Amino acid sequence: MDCKKLAEIKAGLLCLGVNVDEEVGKKLVKERPYFYDKGFVHAVNANVLGSNVCVSVAERFSHKSPYHLREKDGKFYIDDGSGELVPISLFDDLPKTDTVVDILARPHSNRVISLWPSLVCCYDKPGLKCKFCSIKTTDVQTVVPAEEVWKGLKKLFELTDKYSVNLGGGTYKNPDNMARYLMEIIRGIRSFSNTPISVELAPPSDLSLIDELKEAGASSLIMNLEVASPELKKEICPGKSSIPYEHYYAAFRRGIEKFGKGKISSVLIAGIQPDDDVVNECEKLTAIGVLPTIIPFKSMDDCEFRDKPNCDPRSLLYVSRKVGAMLRKEGLNPDLQEGCTKCGGCSLETNFYENGNL
Repeated sequence: MDCKKLAEIKAGLLCLGVNVDEEVGKKLVKERPYFYDKGFVHAVNANVLGSNVCVSVAERFSHKSPYHLREKDGKFYIDDGSGELVPISLFDDLPKTDTVVDILARPHSNRVISLWPSLVCCYDKPGLKCKFCSIKTTDVQTVVPAEEVWKGLKKLFELTDKYSVNLGGGTYKNPDNMARYLMEIIRGIRSFSNTPISVELAPPSDLSLIDELKEAGASSLIMNLEVASPELKKEICPGKSSIPYEHYYAAFRRGIEKFGKGKISSVLIAGIQPDDDVVNECEKLTAIGVLPTIIPFKSMDDCEFRDKPNCDPRSLLYVSRKVGAMLRKEGLNPDLQEGCTKCGGCSLETNFYENGNL
């Protein structure tokens, strides 16, 4: 199968999810009890034709997907209705540690694990919540203690040491407090491991905290702009839009100064804003050395935009192809940033960077 076909299938899976055959689902949920967990971070991560892909299986839209997960002779395949079965392999589950990490950590590739130790967010309030966000409000309005997280990871790394770490989650109390909380976890990890640590957070108001994150041991930062237009962001992210657009760029520049070119990335969401707005913003980002990550909007069951249409795979292909060309032009190799960006499972620009225009 050629690279163009791979890009089309991956775009479809990212945007539309996969419809799991009932018997296949019963088998997989026995092996992976969290298989049908809802939400972005808990979507199923797998390898399709050599490319990582994060695919939703439990959301309402997944059950209507034109892509089906089937099993044949003990192996799994994606059936897109073309008559050609595309092999798919799920990543190995993590060894059990009998710690909170067993709940938090998910393999997003065979080299990257992602943890969201904060499932509370200061913007998760009536009139403030990002309308694409599927974090569910709970009665527990605190984070997993930092010591529990890094000690759990220490046990995990005694069983396997092949993973880099991506840390993220809801913004606990405020962006500055979240940065300090993540620093505690990072310092703990650094007491036993030099594995790359990618950190995802809103830009702190005190930009010196970016320096402190680096000094604590972070390898790279992800600060998500998400919506290019400040006016549209007020509508989609009423709480987070209180962070000025200009402050994002001040944080990007501070991050590049401290971490280096290609060590800072930012997510923009395709499908909830005009494609060309995303493309134009990515030109600004890549020009200063920031790696854009283009994630398609999906109408998660627990988000306010649950009734809006998912991103059209054609839009994702269009924008990602443009961004891949920008990355090549600016010499921004996604491999510069360990963790989430290098994994590339949630987006396509890495594929276009590696394979040209496909």
